[in-house]
This record gives sequence, structure tokens and C-alpha cells, in this order.
Amino acid sequence: MSTRGRRKSSHRPQLDPSDGSVRYTATTPAGGPERCRDCGRKHGTIVRCLPDGRWFDADDQTWRDRRGRRAAWPNVVEYAEVRDLAVTVRQVRLSGDASTRLSKLCRRCQMSREAVRNAIRSRIRALSRRALGDLFLGGYHEPNQIERFKVLSRRARKTDGPL
Repeated sequence: MSTRGRRKSSHRPQLDPSDGSVRYTATTPAGGPERCRDCGRKHGTIVRCLPDGRWFDADDQTWRDRRGRRAAWPNVVEYAEVRDLAVTVRQVRLSGDASTRLSKLCRRCQMSREAVRNAIRSRIRALSRRALGDLFLGGYHEPNQIERFKVLSRRARKTDGPL
């Protein structure tokens, strides 16, 4: 089996116990390029995108929206802001849990699905930083809080001399 033009990372090794050799077989079907599960973009193509999320499907000669459904053609003013983007479809695990299934998504769809999870994570970080400040310095609503923090930070800098 020829592996010319293919990446070995997209192949699964098959061990043959009779001769001890390793053969690589494709993990994806051989019929055509991979497509994003959400929007339907093909892997390895250059797509014209508008700022509102519409993109041009060259196969059907139509514009599609963020979910891959047919959309209205842009007017001249909207088309002036078009960008050409390369589409890369890859298998991702969205939840970060190793037991969940892989999904084939393009980078835009992956980022849009992960946006809520990342927003929750950053909110938790901000609240935990604030809670640490409350724990060591008291509440933020107390008077002279900023001055107390400045005094504590000056003391820390003075004691951080060479050993």
C-alpha cells in the first residue's frame, strides 16, 4: 500500500503478528476530503468569508451561513470586507474528557463551541483571584483598601533583597 502524499499521523498502525511488520491503514474513508461536521467546509480549501460568518461554497456556487445552510448573497458593500481563509478540519475532543468521542471540526466551529467553556473558566479564575484578595486583605468595599495594599506591596519589595 502506497503512503505517498499522506501523513502517517492520520493512519492507524496495524500489527501483523505473523511477520512482525507494521502496516498503516487510513482511519478516514478514501472517498473525498474531510468536511467539518457543523458547517460542512472541506478540509484543505480556501474559503471566502464575510465578517458576519457567511462563506462561499465553491462546489454549489452558493453562500452559506455559520451552520452551513444557504444564505443570501452579499451586496457590494458587504463583499468589500471578504477574507480568504484556509480551512483545516481535524478531530477534536470538545469536553477535554478522554472518554468522549472525537468530532471532525474546522477551527472556527471548534472555537465557537469552546467559547462558552472558556468564558466560564475565565470567570472562575477572576472570582478566585478576587476571593484570595478578600481572604488576605479584607473586602474591597472597605475604606483605605488601596493604601493598605500599597503598603503591603512596598514591604514585600524591601524584603526581597539578595540573600
